[in-house]
Amino acid sequence: MPPDHRLKLLYISLHDPHVPLTGTGARVGAFVNHLAARHHVDVVYMDGSGQPPSPELSAHYAGSVTGVASKTCIPYSQSAYFLFSRPLYRAAAAKLARQRYDYIICDYGMSAIYGLLLSRKFGAPLIYSSHNIEFRANLTKARRDPRRLPLALYMYAVERLAVQRARCVVAIAPSEADEYARWTSREKILVIPQGFDEREFNPFYEPPRNARKTILFCGNFRIQFNREVIDTVMAHILAPVLAKYPDALFRFVGRFPPEDIRHPNVEFTGFLQDYPAALKQADVVISPMLQGWGFPTKIVEALACGKPTLTTPVGGRGLEQDYRILRFAEIGDFGAAICASLDAAQPVTPFDHERIRARYSWAALVAKLADWIEADARNEAWPHEPTRSHANATRV
Repeated sequence: MPPDHRLKLLYISLHDPHVPLTGTGARVGAFVNHLAARHHVDVVYMDGSGQPPSPELSAHYAGSVTGVASKTCIPYSQSAYFLFSRPLYRAAAAKLARQRYDYIICDYGMSAIYGLLLSRKFGAPLIYSSHNIEFRANLTKARRDPRRLPLALYMYAVERLAVQRARCVVAIAPSEADEYARWTSREKILVIPQGFDEREFNPFYEPPRNARKTILFCGNFRIQFNREVIDTVMAHILAPVLAKYPDALFRFVGRFPPEDIRHPNVEFTGFLQDYPAALKQADVVISPMLQGWGFPTKIVEALACGKPTLTTPVGGRGLEQDYRILRFAEIGDFGAAICASLDAAQPVTPFDHERIRARYSWAALVAKLADWIEADARNEAWPHEPTRSHANATRV
């Protein structure tokens, strides 16, 4: 599409697209940057990442969003994040009052409420991009904290209405698209999984030569499922690995590490700004998850870096099983599987690089949404070329 005929997109997010503190932040930033390479994009976003912003991280990543026409940052507050932000609504409405937009894109969770109100008021069609089924996550949390129940009911009402009224719904996994298909036509749903930046995550680097074999897991340990991984490693995996590799180091990367675990073979780094460097330094990447949902982003990033990667069926949910460097194992076999990978002494390989890049690089994934937007703007069916491959942004 010629530059003077670029579509105008108003992008509304409850996460700062600059800071990849979480998978959500990385996804929002990738969508914004790649869409802005093809269209006019104005961004209105709430500061922080579902929590108060870190000035240090904000400054460090300030230049990571490029190509957009404008950026409007709204201060974070917890009540505004979970319920409703009048400043964010007013800022977005002011944009729509000044010029016509072809689409409103609302990204993540309760951003849907703004899309519903603004689309109705200004007539621009809504694209709702979901990262999780929010009401379901909060119903689970309500089992431990009953205060979450009213929030889950509010989220259910907003999500359902947004899915029903959106021109297009972007789901992160086929299972979540199946949930949304109870509320809307499957023809309106795109599945675009979590991706990776191939400039940072790739297998083209010197293999690590660690004095101590290093086994890595990354996650936010305030999330119950990730905290359970630590307990699983300590109870079932650590001993069989140390029996063969007594100096092995289990490195846990991520915010909010536990403070009650001390072991010479276990390390908690906290959040690392340069996570790709830490990932490339590992000998093996693991994800011994016992429960969870969403998309296994960290596994995709590990595969993109050519890392031998071990996971449970739950941890690798939704992933293809045709990668040479990805192995599935139950917890009882996990220690032996780690030792087998360490025995192979191949901490990086390009075997699966082209396959993982074609399926999950952000450049490939976000192009599918851009293609849909352009086809819809021309009032054409999508995909409009039957022979064209859309294997990883599939209509379901």
